[in-house]
This record gives sequence, C-alpha cells and structure tokens, in this order.
Amino acid sequence: MDGDDTGHAQAIEGYIDDGFLAWMATWKAQALVAREIEAAMRAHAGLSLTWGEVLSRLGAADGARMTMNELARQVFVSRSGISQVVTAMAKQGLVERQGDPENLRITYAVLTDHGRQTLKRSTTTFLGAIREHFGQHIDPDEARTVTEAMNRVTKTLGGDPDTPDTAATLDNLYRVVGAEKTPQEPDSTRQEPG
Repeated sequence: MDGDDTGHAQAIEGYIDDGFLAWMATWKAQALVAREIEAAMRAHAGLSLTWGEVLSRLGAADGARMTMNELARQVFVSRSGISQVVTAMAKQGLVERQGDPENLRITYAVLTDHGRQTLKRSTTTFLGAIREHFGQHIDPDEARTVTEAMNRVTKTLGGDPDTPDTAATLDNLYRVVGAEKTPQEPDSTRQEPG
C-alpha cells in the first residue's frame, strides 16, 4: 500500500465504531420490519405503509386535514411524492384535496369518512404487526433505550421526537381512529387519601 492508501484505510477504520454498528443494525432491522408490516397492511387492509401513515397523520390533525407540505414533512416523503400518494388515495375515496380560498397556492389533504373507517379497521393490523415483528423481540428496558436514543437522534436532526408516554399514545390513537376508550376498572390496591 502506498501512503495514500494507508491514510485512507486508517480514515475508514476510524469510522467503524459502536455508533456505526448501531446504525447498521438499526437500518437492517428497520428495513426488514417495515417490509413485514407493509405485507401485513397490504394483506389485511389493502394499504401500503405510506398510505397508512397518511391516514394516521390526517386522523390526528385538527379538522382531519393538513397542508400538502406539512403532510409530506410528517410522512417523510417529498412534496412531489406526497402529491402522487394523495392523488392515488383520492381515487380510492380515502382522502380528498381541498384548496384554500384565501391562498390559492395552498392545498390541503383531507381525510374522508371512508378514510377514517379504513384507518380504524387497519389500526390493529398495524399495531399487531409491530408487536409481532419488532416489539416481541426486545425487552422493556431495550425498548426504552432504543426510544431514548432514536428520539435524541431525531431531535438533533431537527425532527420532532415522539414522547414515550403510553397513556398519551393510547389517548391519541383513540382520538385518531374515533374509538371509544375502554373504561378502566378501579385499582383496588390504591389507597384513597384519608
């Protein structure tokens, strides 16, 4: 090896560390899990993962609508990509486009009643596939560690990390799909203040 090759090899070796190995493991697992979730969603709900995410984001939005730009940002799709997705979903009656009468440059994607019903029907498929292909393979401590680490990376890169709060997540899911919260039995082990 000449001097340039030696320097190049040393530079490469300097990048191979625990962070690189964690990235490779995360990337591989995410790609494989996403493939399995997508297959489940297509088989049981007729939706791609992207379509499911669009329905979910619109379901969570005020008025069940969002500008195309904001929807693209939240779904991690380009503006032209989200336009194609919304067009295809509109043909299926899941969403519709709505112009802003005050600003003709703004277009909204709006969740239809059919889209809300499809979202409601597909939610358990989505959640079940996540549990089957990801959640059951890690213990609660590992899950918290992964959540904390990925939220830190997300925040560092300018994204909005999700708050790891099970109760808030459930409340949001009930609201998104329009489901009634199941009444909780009182905790018989709790002492009332005297």
